[in-house]
Amino acid sequence: MKFICFDEGACSEIMSERVFQSPEFELGKLLVSVLRGTTKKAQLSYRCVVVSAADGTYVLTPGKGLQNYIVIDVEEAASLLKLDDSGLILTLQKTIRFATKYWLGLKPSVNERLISNNKAIVFPYPIGMQTALRASIDRSPDEKRRTSRDANKALLLYKFSDNEGGGPSETPRVTNFRKAWEGRGDAYVLAKKHLEDVAVNRNGSNSLIVTELRDANMPRVVDAGLDGWLKVLTTSQLAFVNSPLIVPHRIEGPAGTGKTLCLVLKALKTVKDAESEGQPHQALFVAHSEPTRRTIENLFAMNDGQDFMSTDFELLSKPQSIKVTTLQELCAHLLKREISESELVDRDAYESKLVQRLYAIEGVERALRDEYESHVPYLSDSFRKFLVETEHWAIAEMLQHEISVQIKGRADQDLSKYKNLERLKIGLPVETEGDKTFAYLMYQKYQAELEAAAQFDTDDVVLSAISQLNTPIWRRRRSKEGFNSIFIDETHLFNVNELSVFHRLTKSELQQPIAYSVDRSQALGDRGWTDLSFEAAFDPSGTIGQSDPTRIRSVFRCSPDIVDLAFSVTSSGATLFTNFHNPLTASVSAFTAEEERKSKKPEYIYFASDDSMLAGAFERADALARDMQVQKADVAVIVFGDELFARCQEFAKSTRKPVEVVKSRGDLEAVTRAKNSGRFVLTAPEFVGGLEFAGVVLVGVDGGRVPPKGSGLEFEPSQNFLNYAAHQRLYVAITRARFRVEILGNKARKASDILQSSIAAGLLEINLSES
Repeated sequence: MKFICFDEGACSEIMSERVFQSPEFELGKLLVSVLRGTTKKAQLSYRCVVVSAADGTYVLTPGKGLQNYIVIDVEEAASLLKLDDSGLILTLQKTIRFATKYWLGLKPSVNERLISNNKAIVFPYPIGMQTALRASIDRSPDEKRRTSRDANKALLLYKFSDNEGGGPSETPRVTNFRKAWEGRGDAYVLAKKHLEDVAVNRNGSNSLIVTELRDANMPRVVDAGLDGWLKVLTTSQLAFVNSPLIVPHRIEGPAGTGKTLCLVLKALKTVKDAESEGQPHQALFVAHSEPTRRTIENLFAMNDGQDFMSTDFELLSKPQSIKVTTLQELCAHLLKREISESELVDRDAYESKLVQRLYAIEGVERALRDEYESHVPYLSDSFRKFLVETEHWAIAEMLQHEISVQIKGRADQDLSKYKNLERLKIGLPVETEGDKTFAYLMYQKYQAELEAAAQFDTDDVVLSAISQLNTPIWRRRRSKEGFNSIFIDETHLFNVNELSVFHRLTKSELQQPIAYSVDRSQALGDRGWTDLSFEAAFDPSGTIGQSDPTRIRSVFRCSPDIVDLAFSVTSSGATLFTNFHNPLTASVSAFTAEEERKSKKPEYIYFASDDSMLAGAFERADALARDMQVQKADVAVIVFGDELFARCQEFAKSTRKPVEVVKSRGDLEAVTRAKNSGRFVLTAPEFVGGLEFAGVVLVGVDGGRVPPKGSGLEFEPSQNFLNYAAHQRLYVAITRARFRVEILGNKARKASDILQSSIAAGLLEINLSES
């Protein structure tokens, strides 16, 4: 194969259908095989045909006569085929979108350049993203020869490289282009005959000739039902949903890839398969927070799963049942009469951790006041400096993380075990036994605060529940009262203790039918999660066998510009912290050309003061809603920093702005209330996970606030921890948006350091507000 020729109709088909945006779809794979020359004849849609002629491949839509076309010279641009499948589709999509705009006389995008001498350049990857790969295009190939013989507009992709070569003066070789041009007539005849043969075979045979996925755009509503969704899932998503749940199965990917939906569909398919086989099956679905639990229950109900939903843990009323719960509720059930509702810090896991932080601050201040002087000779110089120079709220946040992940998470509250643990790379800077002893002392003060309030934190509840599951009574009852399958959403938000409950709840200790979703970049702080640590949590004995991971790469929620911005944020985190997981390195946006038209390049807007910025936040949210023709509640105002968030709420109240404040992670019910009442959604990055909006306005992403800095935050370990958390919060906030992201900051503070690489790469358009 020396060339590939696409006509204008084929370009329109390929760029408008979601199934051609990613190789994770079957038709996306087919398109890749056409580009690589392994498929010479195929039907991509009901009117788009692939045929072979004149030493090349044509992708045509016969029936409209000769059309505008673009030729890719495969011999001259051989490096194009060295890209992986995702890169190949990305480059093709960017190229044919440029071609379509050029034919229509539209303005080129930021990644496209019209240069002199009838040349053009298309950058498929974001400019500044450590690659200068570009497609060089001739806008008038073989012009003298074609002028009187070809009325259609033609383009030639004649080079793909990371350098400009001869630039505008470069003369492309047109041998293969002439073959493509001269062979078009015969190719259209072949394409038309192919469509006619398919129609005859379809009418005269009972066998299925073509599986048509004409309307395969991923539905934005989530009520397609199991059968409906199975038709539009990507190959990897479909494999996850359909695979038998025998060993632990992980689905992993960045925000917006449909992990939660796939987990719900897998649970539904599991119980429906059991129903069709006449087998009893009790499934447990665990969400991280109470609002998320309610959202997942709605997901089941909207996708024909209401008949399987159970309201209690007994699961005896139905032969096939799904119980959706939170970890707190699950553990309270396991402890039954041993703990009351009032003794829980909070039933919502996320809210409980906010309350725990207040206790942690008390513990830090008491330890520093009462114990520091006697322990200071045994502390390392770096830890002593950290305690003296770091603000107490920052120490408390890091202590809370240390307690959850290390002291209770891995050391079972045992000082000797804690001393033997390797310190977290991003966490409390404890280097010596003396450091760990004082950290443990701060933990004891924290625990004393809990006891004084007669409450138990999440880890206390979980550890107590685990003890209930490690008894002869449970081992005898396990086969009857355990679960046939367990599904866990947002596993990255749980610590080791919390994950250690689940493998004890299956019906047999010899099988772990557990499916769980992961996006490690949404987990605040260094939890040390690796493939091995997840496997150890769900198979501590190591006897079940290796878990089955599914990694999904197609981002359905976010526009390409937003994916690029999120990638830049996570990349800057990756360069700062070697263990920062970046799920976007291999991801691709699955947006169609029509969806891209609704999108706009993310903006950073400077304001003269915080007051004008708060006023501007609601003005920009209102403007975005009008521009995109969506409801006010489809644009979220996300405020960074506790102080600014409180000020924004006061501003909204004093100016009578119609707002619905979201203060629980993933609270879809609050968003629904906002839509029904025509209000703005006002929230913080800690609470916005699990939600989705047409656009977001991020407020206060400027120097000194993201990440927070102050008089006691210059010490490197504390600043690193806050930097780490700030990268993750910003990543979560950005990836809530489908089409638009606007970021507001105080001009005097300048933009956040985290965004400097994005600004340098041209991924953010900088503007100055008029107010």
